[in-house]
Amino acid sequence: MQRRTLLKGCFALATLPFWMMIQKVQAATWFMQAFEAKHTAEVMSALQAKAVPVSQEIHIEAPQKAENGAVVQVEISSQQPAGSVSNMRLLADANPTPLIASFELGKQVLPKLVTRIKLAQSGELIALVQNPGGQFQQQRRDVIVLEDGCAGSEREEPFASSMKMRARPLADGPLGKNITELKIIIVHPMRTGRSKNDDGQLMPAHFMQLMQVILNGAVIVDAQTGTGISRNPYFTFYLKDARIGDVIAVNWQDNRGFSGHGEVTVSL
Repeated sequence: MQRRTLLKGCFALATLPFWMMIQKVQAATWFMQAFEAKHTAEVMSALQAKAVPVSQEIHIEAPQKAENGAVVQVEISSQQPAGSVSNMRLLADANPTPLIASFELGKQVLPKLVTRIKLAQSGELIALVQNPGGQFQQQRRDVIVLEDGCAGSEREEPFASSMKMRARPLADGPLGKNITELKIIIVHPMRTGRSKNDDGQLMPAHFMQLMQVILNGAVIVDAQTGTGISRNPYFTFYLKDARIGDVIAVNWQDNRGFSGHGEVTVSL
C-alpha cells in the first residue's frame, strides 16, 4: 500500500499506547490535489487514470432517486477475489469536489464496501477500481437528487466524537467461506465548508481525512476521505479468514488535527 510505509512501526501492535497511534496517523499524507479538484477529469489526471475502460465486473448499488442528498447509501463491489483489487475509489461527478473517498485494500479484504455519501445534485456516481499492477477499471450509475446534500444550514455544536464497531463472521454464501463483516460508525460533523449556521454565516470545513483499519497489528484498509462522506461516517468492509478473537483497531484523523481510536474483537 502506498502510504503504509509511513505508518510502519507504530501499528506493529494494535495495543500500542493511544497517543503513539495518533501521532503516527498524523504522519500520513492526504491526497489534496485529487480531493480538492473541481472536476472529474482533474481527479482522473491526479490519479493518473487515463482512458479507463468500463467493466461489467464492477457494481454500484445506490438509489435511483435520492430524496435527501445528505445521506445516500452506496455499495461498490467487484466480482474479483480478495487480493486482486488494491484500491477502490468513489466519485460523484456533479459534486463541487467529485472525489469522495479512496480505499487501499489489503489482501484479506474483499473488493466490496458500503458507505454513506453526500450528493449535491443529480449526476453520475463513478466507482474506480485499480488492481495491484496499476490498471484501472470503472463503472458508472446515474442518481437523481431531489435535495442538495452538500450545502444547507447546520447548527454549531461543540465537537465531540465517538466510535461504534462490530465484527462478526458471516454464514458461508455468495461472498465465500470464512468472511467477517466489519461495520464502523464514527460520530463526526463532516462539514463541507459550504453550509451556513443559524446566522447565515459559512461554517468552516471540518471533515475526516484519514482512516486505517488494523487487523492483529497489520494495516488492511488505508482510507482517505473528503467532504462528500455523510455526517457520522459509516463503513462496512468484508474480511477474509479473520478468526474469532482477532482484534481489529480503527484510527482516524480529520482536517483540524482531531484523531480517534477504537477496537473490536471478532465475535459471534
